[in-house]
Amino acid sequence: MKTMDFGSLGGLGGACASFLATPEGQAEVKKYLVSPEGISLLQNFAGTPEGQKVMMSILPQVLGGMNLPPGVADMIKGALGTQQ
Repeated sequence: MKTMDFGSLGGLGGACASFLATPEGQAEVKKYLVSPEGISLLQNFAGTPEGQKVMMSILPQVLGGMNLPPGVADMIKGALGTQQ
């Protein structure tokens, strides 16, 4: 994935973080991530070494937030070598 250096974007990071902390911001992110463009973005990102590190680091939190039967999250983490 090609990245661009936009230099200093001032308060954009803070504005984005504030928006993402709202229920509306979280709903918009979820809506984007299930769109064809969002799925493609995630697939491309997960295919990079950096993306794989990020995905593995957030996996325990993602699994913890799902309504899985007892033991399933631990089984998945164990299979992927991410027991924590």
